[in-house]
Amino acid sequence: MGSEDSADGSHDAPDEGYEPSDWALRVRHFGEVLLVMIGAYLVAGLTVGALTPALESVGLISADGNDARLARTTIQFLAIAVVSLWFADLVDTDRLIAWAVPTARVLGVIAAGTVALLATNIGVNQLITRLGFESGDNVAVTAGAGDPTYLLAMVFISVLLVGPAEELLFRGVIQGRLRESWGPWPAILGATALFGVIHAPAVTGGTGAVIAYITTASILGVLLGYLYERTGNIVVPAAIHGANNAAVFGILYLGEIGVM
Repeated sequence: MGSEDSADGSHDAPDEGYEPSDWALRVRHFGEVLLVMIGAYLVAGLTVGALTPALESVGLISADGNDARLARTTIQFLAIAVVSLWFADLVDTDRLIAWAVPTARVLGVIAAGTVALLATNIGVNQLITRLGFESGDNVAVTAGAGDPTYLLAMVFISVLLVGPAEELLFRGVIQGRLRESWGPWPAILGATALFGVIHAPAVTGGTGAVIAYITTASILGVLLGYLYERTGNIVVPAAIHGANNAAVFGILYLGEIGVM
């Protein structure tokens, strides 16, 4: 992560002890993470395109249905995780992706962070609605309308794959690499901006909905990035991200089966 742990197990606050590097290195690092992000999603898309027909041909998934969507999601995020780990290993995994088995204190941070993330998500969406903007939804969410089995499966996929894979890429690789030359806060903001941009095409609704979704994702991304800086443990943002997504699908699932 580029900074030593303090006595309580957290990193120094962002920007402490940071000395700016030259612009050539900053541009190089930004170019690297941009290529890795594009490459990760490109590899994921190609892998999905190659494996999905094979799964259909042996009858494991239907040609068009939510079982196919679940399979594509699983393959996509496995591929993103593999590319992220490959780049981290190429550079130096320990420098970019810091992790440790969560202690009781870290588990408390994860629980508090999850609650804060959900509350922020709800608050921002309500504010956006009151301002007259249409709220945007990810197609992965809207696909579950009328299909509780899909929503329940996405609860587990969110925790086990989506949260960890996206945090490995955006907080581990992108934020970690940018931090080495740009410093902590520019790295947090840069990773968050790229996260919002890459997810824009998956948002349903008009321009206002897309802007609203990116705004929400950006606020949440800053929180996740800051928590990674403070704890020095990728498990923290990965767990919180996965739990946040799982909660969304879980609430929708309970609604579909009539509990809520």
